[in-house]
Amino acid sequence: MTRMMKCAALLLALALLTGAKGTSAENVADLTCADLTEDNVVPLAIWLDGYRAAKLGSTRSDEDWMYQVTERLIIECDENPEGALFPMFDEMIRRY
Repeated sequence: MTRMMKCAALLLALALLTGAKGTSAENVADLTCADLTEDNVVPLAIWLDGYRAAKLGSTRSDEDWMYQVTERLIIECDENPEGALFPMFDEMIRRY
């Protein structure tokens, strides 16, 4: 099993064990930092990695990028608790 597959399996297991609910396509654009919780940060990071890959025309998952961006997202939300997540996503894709 490759490192990427192990990481994906771990993230999925964490999401399932915590009972985290996925984010639906209808509400992703409306999410703010106030919506970010310990329960949804892992599924959101997985979704964000897929969003990044699609924007870049890639079919690859990047666990290092996912980890780095998740850490940065938590920091930015601490600094701006009312900030909209979707613009942050696009900025992080551009930056990282």
